[in-house]
Amino acid sequence: MMLILTGEKGSGKTTLVKNLLEEHRIAAQGFLSVKEMQGGEVTGISLLILPEHTSIPMATTTPLSTDTFTKRFYFYPGVFDRVNSHFRSIRRKCPFIFDEFGLLEREEKGHYPVFGSLLKSSHPSLIVVRSELTDDLVSFLGGSCPYRIVDMADPDPAAVRRQVLALLQSRCKG
Repeated sequence: MMLILTGEKGSGKTTLVKNLLEEHRIAAQGFLSVKEMQGGEVTGISLLILPEHTSIPMATTTPLSTDTFTKRFYFYPGVFDRVNSHFRSIRRKCPFIFDEFGLLEREEKGHYPVFGSLLKSSHPSLIVVRSELTDDLVSFLGGSCPYRIVDMADPDPAAVRRQVLALLQSRCKG
């Protein structure tokens, strides 16, 4: 089962997941994209690798010499290879958090190899995506695995929280 957590930029998707992991001491695997801030401005992104809770600098808003960039971010050389190789094998006993399916993954770049592995395995996964990319994500899923979409804009935030928590507390078979 795949749960897609969607919402506008800055709606609290990553914060919700991080808080649930901490409050319930859940040993999920995967990664969270954590904004780096300075003076109220986003200056970069670090990946919080789970369950180790190690942090890897991923991107900066400061231009740098790299082959991988979007309108807003410049990705550090080798960061995707490093993370993708870290998750070559996905542990069967705990859910996977993929934060976030973005512009690069839409083009089958970035962390797409990890996403592809999740699709093939039908592993219980939480995929975080901004609202404007949700349709693109769903088109990648096709009929490959069952999924449910949960939107941060739901008028019942407790229901959103319960659904995300249920997925995070699930255990894989096998």
